[in-house]
Amino acid sequence: MIDKRSPFFAYRYLVTPTSEQVSIFQELNKSKEELMTDIISDLALNTKSEWTKGNKRFLFYGFQHKDDIYIIKFARETNENIYIEGDDDIEIRGIKEAKYVYLIVDTKHQIVLIEKNVSVFQHIESSVNTLADYFRSQMRNFDYVVNIYPLVSKKKFWNYVDSAEEIYELSLEMNAPNMALFGNSDTRNVLQQIKETTNNEVFDISFKNKEGQLKVLREALGGYIDYVREVGGKYLLKFKRNGIRETKSSETDTAKIYIERKKTEKYSDEEIQIISEKLNTIHTLESREEDENENE
Repeated sequence: MIDKRSPFFAYRYLVTPTSEQVSIFQELNKSKEELMTDIISDLALNTKSEWTKGNKRFLFYGFQHKDDIYIIKFARETNENIYIEGDDDIEIRGIKEAKYVYLIVDTKHQIVLIEKNVSVFQHIESSVNTLADYFRSQMRNFDYVVNIYPLVSKKKFWNYVDSAEEIYELSLEMNAPNMALFGNSDTRNVLQQIKETTNNEVFDISFKNKEGQLKVLREALGGYIDYVREVGGKYLLKFKRNGIRETKSSETDTAKIYIERKKTEKYSDEEIQIISEKLNTIHTLESREEDENENE
């Protein structure tokens, strides 16, 4: 039996003000979450939206919407040549292709599920970066910036640490405080103080020991690690395991779920409910699913 399901990788989008001062755009009496929902809703409800980045053209086609769940086709336009039979010779004709992946956006939990399809985007990070750039270009009009971070699997980071013979580097990137009540409160407070002092968008910190004697302890760094994994950020870990040096990161540890890929027909209410339940599950770190088919 052929599995019609596609892998969807889970990300969190976070919106941060560019300035602590209230701009004319922020006087619209809409929160940053509502402004983002408006942008996402437009993509889901409009038949077609276009966006150009450099010399590349991207397309968004609205597919379906129900409650807080928005489903969008995200296409990358490419120019391809086809070779056809002519009267005197083989003729070359150029065509424009618009292969696409599905985006499933949950505006309640600020989660984006992005379908992985290497025939559209060779690396899923490329689709994520392009989508983040699009959202940033739209929200910049309101003096906000948007970052999209992987929602990582539940247990892998500490499994890497526990199994490491030597640890050489741990680098963390944390978004400025964004979601109330999520992440370690002490970590949120520290990041909030940094934000108020510097007006930073993200905060980077790196720990290194060239001899591999770096200590990564839960009681010392657990709050920062949980903030990265639950709220929004990235980690990079360099270590040795079984005599082999390895590098693991949020990109190699992104949680994923499988959803049936629709071509023309819409998702039923029951299918939307299942998707919604999956999104609820991966929203918080404690209940985040592990993909049973994924290997370390």
